[in-house]
Amino acid sequence: MIGFRYHSRRYDLNEKFFDSWSSTMAYVLGFWFADGYMRTEKSYRIQFSSCDHDILEAIKLAMSSTHPIRKSKKDNTWELILFSKHLFKALQKRGGLRRKSRVVTFPKIPPRYLRDFIRGYFDGDGSVFQVRYIATKTQRMTTELRSNFTSGSRVFLEELMNVLQRSIGLKKKVLGSFNDGHSLKLGYGIKETTRLLNFLYYTSCPIALARKMRFFNKHKGSESY
Repeated sequence: MIGFRYHSRRYDLNEKFFDSWSSTMAYVLGFWFADGYMRTEKSYRIQFSSCDHDILEAIKLAMSSTHPIRKSKKDNTWELILFSKHLFKALQKRGGLRRKSRVVTFPKIPPRYLRDFIRGYFDGDGSVFQVRYIATKTQRMTTELRSNFTSGSRVFLEELMNVLQRSIGLKKKVLGSFNDGHSLKLGYGIKETTRLLNFLYYTSCPIALARKMRFFNKHKGSESY
């Protein structure tokens, strides 16, 4: 059930996308929490940004949008900007904020959709990679899987950490900082990363960033994602 569609002079959009929960909606919401913003100057709009054009295409399709995806004028990313007062207000009810980077909190998500929301956030502001080093005890080259989530909001990452502890038993961590202390990182080692990836990228998940899904399926290479 698509709901009603917004008809401007040029573009269509399912304005009710954020009104009802689904796995796809939760994912898109999570991705927006990582790589989105909202504003009301001149018009109500929400934006998704990514260096991956394909994931914006998938989000655009999920939201029944015909809005264009354009190259950012500021950096080497792509942007999908949607115009809708109803969508804007619905996103606010789900916890969306303007200038959210350092003050956003973890929203209230139905338990069955937590993995989808977290996967969306991870695809936007998370990474999974392999590190290689010489083990001290064996003096052998060792490869280990690592992952992390990043955010400017300590409150968001601490609640995410609590959710992952309750949901799949991941240990609590001390948050790291970077970018001169303006950004924070929640990191996991090999065993917890494996558990996390199995939780997020389940077989029937309806939408995911293709390169992270490939990394999950192969677990090869040392390239950071």
